[in-house]
Amino acid sequence: MALALDYEGFKHKIKAKIGLDLSHYKEQQMRRRIHQLMQRYKAADYDTFMRMLNDDGDILRHFTDYLTINTSQFFRDPVIYRALEMQLLPELLQGGKPLKVWSAGCSVGAEPYSLAMLLSEQDPGCSWRVLATDFDVNILAKAKEGKYPDNLLTHVPERFRKRYFNERDGLFFLDSQIKNRVQFRRQNLLTDRYEIGCNLILCRNVFIYFTVETQENLIDRFTQGLQAGGFFIIGCSEMITNPARFGLQKVKPAIYRKVK
Repeated sequence: MALALDYEGFKHKIKAKIGLDLSHYKEQQMRRRIHQLMQRYKAADYDTFMRMLNDDGDILRHFTDYLTINTSQFFRDPVIYRALEMQLLPELLQGGKPLKVWSAGCSVGAEPYSLAMLLSEQDPGCSWRVLATDFDVNILAKAKEGKYPDNLLTHVPERFRKRYFNERDGLFFLDSQIKNRVQFRRQNLLTDRYEIGCNLILCRNVFIYFTVETQENLIDRFTQGLQAGGFFIIGCSEMITNPARFGLQKVKPAIYRKVK
């Protein structure tokens, strides 16, 4: 008789199923989220829940969305976007060279599109490109669609709301001139190749879900992807301990510069 599936066995099956290694995530936090979802679908144990994930594509999509925690908003944390608008982007654009910007863990696309709006205003000639990556293919499809409810636009400056959004049936559709400036790509931050030669990388509100060891590994890889003098931005509730060991210098809370 086969043994009942425990959490370790469940993690192994999930890795084989969707390529997500839950061992890199904080266990207590991840277990709680999984158990919440199991209760919602009335799955009494891991065996039952695994069968549901194998048999029902909708449940599997919900599971992936739920675990990858797709919380996003345009111009989220206005203090960060003020720093980008007033200091970071003008400094990066000063040299006149093309900029490479990467939004890692981009969710529904609000972050990379916000960056594209700022860049379009500061450099209309578009000598820049924004890459946006996420693990969840379903959420990437929503990002490419560029259709949003009003509550995601709370912090959008009025000039951008008027210029780049059209309202239809209670939803706000992003203008194609911004949509076309962002390239979306699926990426597993734990296993896939990282971008190199970036001037600006944002990976915000992602580290808080990982173990300390995994956080440090990711920070090291992100730093390697930055050009000297480039900026790395994390979530406002996150912090890099002793950034110098990664070749970073703290500019202000949540904003770091790669030391030349």
